[in-house]
Amino acid sequence: MKISLTSAFLLIAISACGPQERVVQEDVEVVSVTEGYQLPVFTDQERWMRTAYIWTVSSALYLDELKKRGLSPAESGQVQADIFSPGWSGVQNAMDLFSAMYRNWSMIPGNVCEVSEATEETVKATCNRPYLAFFEQSGGDIYGMSLAEYEESNISFNSGIAFSVGMNWHQELEGDDFHITITRTQ
Repeated sequence: MKISLTSAFLLIAISACGPQERVVQEDVEVVSVTEGYQLPVFTDQERWMRTAYIWTVSSALYLDELKKRGLSPAESGQVQADIFSPGWSGVQNAMDLFSAMYRNWSMIPGNVCEVSEATEETVKATCNRPYLAFFEQSGGDIYGMSLAEYEESNISFNSGIAFSVGMNWHQELEGDDFHITITRTQ
């Protein structure tokens, strides 16, 4: 179970991380009615929300697995950053890093960021936390992972990725938002 859970998480995560981007467009067929039964039809927004929720659940399960191995949420975020950092090698500056992170966060409908400063050396931004609804609807935690643990792991992951490409990542939570400062160290 441990190996398959870790493998499943890695497979999902690999498809969502890194600065590369591919766009695939497919035609969607309407599901036919058979003997009075029709599968539900979902809007793009509903599908994206479900995808984002499943991603969050996968993160919760992986974090739980790492906690069982004795790692803290921050340590688990660093483990994940170590795993995925090779996929971020195309990041050349602070704007690249923020853009790639923003693209990943945009999986969650309602994700909004406001950039107050953007140069190759520094990016400052404020982003909302649309994933809060996932924790609220589940009674405060998801498969044993609290919001605080989720965010601690994510901040550690973001910092680890930034470090791997020669940058510092500073992130502070404030209400429904978080503030980010990225600076080049090399």
